[in-house]
Amino acid sequence: MRINFKIKNELKNSLIDKIQKEKELVTVLSADFLEIRQKEALQKKFPDFNWKEVVYEIDKSVIAGVIIKVGSRTIDLSLSGTLSKLSNTLYEID
Repeated sequence: MRINFKIKNELKNSLIDKIQKEKELVTVLSADFLEIRQKEALQKKFPDFNWKEVVYEIDKSVIAGVIIKVGSRTIDLSLSGTLSKLSNTLYEID
């Protein structure tokens, strides 16, 4: 019985650690490879993110700009995201 309790606690702690790491993981999607100065500009713009745990991915569906994902949050700074926001704004005005 005691062994089951210990295994259960270890599994629980492992899952909590994994969830915490995923919440802090920064994923940056861009259409092409980002240069160091571009990466530094993102870090300056979003200083609250944990830039030690970052994954840069190339996604050809991102026409221009970047999409940043941190945990369950998504910050869409892409051209298509900006156009979509503009379209929604114009639709609300009309």
